[in-house]
Amino acid sequence: MCSQTNEMEDYQTYRMNERLEKSKVSQARVSKWPNTIHAERERKEYERIKKLEDDEIERRRIDAEEEHYQQGLRQNQLNKANKMFHDNQD
Repeated sequence: MCSQTNEMEDYQTYRMNERLEKSKVSQARVSKWPNTIHAERERKEYERIKKLEDDEIERRRIDAEEEHYQQGLRQNQLNKANKMFHDNQD
């Protein structure tokens, strides 16, 4: 009776290990497929993050241009004020 139980446990362990191995092989194959739901989710998430990064870069570029433009306006106002000040002193 004991040997029969031991054989049954060995068989179950063997089957479980075999299933795990097949599952790992299957998961390895599926991970390389581009048309799965999981792959589509990952691709969409990557594209969403990429778009956010690109938008942020564009916003920073526009902010830098605007800062340069505003600095030019401030400098023009200062030059104009200094000119008026020096012209009025004469």
